[in-house]
Amino acid sequence: MIQHFSTEKKLWNTYRPIIQNINALENEFSTLLTSEIKERIGLLKNNMSTNNAKLTNSIITNTFALTREASKRTLGLRHYDTQLLGGLILNEGKIAEMATGEGKTLVASCPAATNALSTEGVHIITVNEYLAQRDMEWMQKIYQCLGLTVGLIKENMPQAERKQNYLCDITYITNTEIGFDFLRDNLVTETNEITQRRFNFCIIDEIDSVLIDEARTPIIISTLSKVRLDKFFKADQLITRFKENLHFELDEKTKTASLTELGFYISKVLLKVDNLYATNDPWIGYILNAIRAKCLFLRNIDYIVQNNEVVIIDKFTGRSMEGRKWGEGLHQAIEAKEGLTNLQKTKTLASITYQNLFRLYPKLSGMTGTAKTEQLEFENTYNLAVVVLPTFKPIIRKDLSDLIYFNQFSKWKAICLEVKEIHKTGRPILVGTTTIENSEIFSFLLAAYEIPHQLLNAKPETTKLESQIIAQAGCLNSITISTNMAGRGTDILLGGNPEFKARSQFKKLLQQLANNEISNISLDSNVKNIFYTLINYVYKNYSNQILELCTKKTTNNYVNFLTSGKDKIKIFDQRMYQIYEIILDYYKKKCEEQAKIIKELGGLYVIGSERHESRRIDNQLRGRAGRQGDPGSSRFFVSLEDPLLKIFGGKNVASTVDMLNLKKTDQALESQLFSNLINSAQEKIESHFYNERKNLDKYDQVLNQHRFYILNIRKKIVFSSRFKELILSFMESFIDELIDNLKIIITSNVENNLSNTELYSLLSIMDMTVSTLSPQIKNLENFRAFLYRQAWSVYDTKEYEFGAYEFE
Repeated sequence: MIQHFSTEKKLWNTYRPIIQNINALENEFSTLLTSEIKERIGLLKNNMSTNNAKLTNSIITNTFALTREASKRTLGLRHYDTQLLGGLILNEGKIAEMATGEGKTLVASCPAATNALSTEGVHIITVNEYLAQRDMEWMQKIYQCLGLTVGLIKENMPQAERKQNYLCDITYITNTEIGFDFLRDNLVTETNEITQRRFNFCIIDEIDSVLIDEARTPIIISTLSKVRLDKFFKADQLITRFKENLHFELDEKTKTASLTELGFYISKVLLKVDNLYATNDPWIGYILNAIRAKCLFLRNIDYIVQNNEVVIIDKFTGRSMEGRKWGEGLHQAIEAKEGLTNLQKTKTLASITYQNLFRLYPKLSGMTGTAKTEQLEFENTYNLAVVVLPTFKPIIRKDLSDLIYFNQFSKWKAICLEVKEIHKTGRPILVGTTTIENSEIFSFLLAAYEIPHQLLNAKPETTKLESQIIAQAGCLNSITISTNMAGRGTDILLGGNPEFKARSQFKKLLQQLANNEISNISLDSNVKNIFYTLINYVYKNYSNQILELCTKKTTNNYVNFLTSGKDKIKIFDQRMYQIYEIILDYYKKKCEEQAKIIKELGGLYVIGSERHESRRIDNQLRGRAGRQGDPGSSRFFVSLEDPLLKIFGGKNVASTVDMLNLKKTDQALESQLFSNLINSAQEKIESHFYNERKNLDKYDQVLNQHRFYILNIRKKIVFSSRFKELILSFMESFIDELIDNLKIIITSNVENNLSNTELYSLLSIMDMTVSTLSPQIKNLENFRAFLYRQAWSVYDTKEYEFGAYEFE
């Protein structure tokens, strides 16, 4: 505690002078007109250009102060000192760890605006398209007030529109889209097909999710390849005869499989082949993938089947990963296991890891609520320091000790009883599960107890409602089941989110107006008369417009327009906005009333149905409670049959069970010894995954050198308008390298003759014989000049030859 206080004090002492300078400008800037704010930003841009794009303290101070003023005017939100501190840390190219509800989205606005002054572009990365669009629509009011342009990159966006959005001062985009756009840009054949410009500055929201969780899966652009797809089905049929430990062995930690001697023999007999490793027709890869697909990759845990396709589930976030596939034939093996007939084998055209992609940014930063546990990896892999920010209000959440049960049945029964008892009080409950399967099991159990609840997992019927479900998880009597951290990016407000409720009610009202089915809405008596006067006025004068809105299904867009802060020129829009504001005010009051009751009950209660493989994911779940000084509590229910302890606990767990005689009771055990075992298992897994990511990065570093050498050559070809000079420069470089190698051979007194491989390869290119070179080899510089002349001559000959052809 003393050390934490000392670190926090040191942090404030470092940044307090510049924060005080920002605060000192507040009174002056509050008197500026919006046009004058834009003028000030223009002057700061000029200062940047004269200072060779360097950010001086004066530029940083002024831009931060102007951004805060723009936020106050457009959003009614004033950056408090801790948020300014977070912005300064991001501006320095570091990671800011901020607790849930501390306003990370707003924090990013100051460093984004500051670095946009260079006119080289700022990218704000989010983990999904919903968050990218939401944050852009919210924050663009600030940037537009400053005179900065804002863009958004969406999936399937037309190329011209995509390129235009990349040219904006600040662009919101997902990590997958920016990766695929980078790869696509390096496959183009015309310069006008390139969408991205040179990377400049990047802020990654939920940086641990992007740079840690997804770092083991490279971004790949592939094309169909010719392969015998029937072998996947034959291998799948073959392993139905196999038994574990008799025909094959599994390693659940690394998710790998191997055949026993008997397995080898049976495979060869049944497949009628002599060698499973035959280079012309190998079988071993198909067999091992079929075993892995059957035993190690499970439906509704590792993947779901959606629209006749296997969709991977991100085990850390609980979200589906459309468009991503396992490599080396594993994905097709799983499709064969599921009986899908549309198998397609692919080959890689271009790939890059997230490590190497984001290291392309000269300046990289990020935000998250949980980064400290991965501090070593951030520093070693990305050269990013992690700074833990103090919360605006003290955290008073109670993290209760784990309850440990002998088996899964006892654990789930205990969770159900706990939820049932807490639900009687009306206190909101969030239950976190690690898999879709577990979330559905628990949903079934609650249904058996006739307890109402909301289920959120990666299945399509719930993902589209993700933000709405999480936004209302803090309401009275609410119970929400969520896989891992589905819903991240949406705060859980005690009493519920009034804006979500108001939007939903407003859209319902539009439909009722269109159908002439207006029902009474329970509103405060002080505003009820005004509300119905407005409704009757709108219905009487604008029924056609309302009907058009509803029939075209544009109500979502219309609500976004009304709340965007744009001028409502039409009387119809003004009246509809007044109605929306009345509904919003009503729900704000209702949510505040509920929040007071919930705080007295103890706030949000978070239940973890098992410990995750990573402590960081556990902390993310806990962090959903206790937002901005709210009360709350969290508790994990653990079973000895949970995968974490079963796979990684080892002999220590078994010996501890025997020592405590836990088998004889279904009662919960609170033991520090077990908690230590769980922490030890998590550390082992984190270390295992860290080494896996580190090895992938080392491997990709070799490929990365090749990748960027080829990409640079390709870029020269695409951007060059003088191909003759380019081709001749390649030929001359080859000749120079050859001469340099010959010099080394002569200097080191190694065999000096004309049997050198490189020399013969050059001769074959230039269509020359050894006899023509004998007089030239005595003087290497004369030899260099001779080869130059030969190369120029060959090019001129080819140019004359192809000049006779006409190309369309």
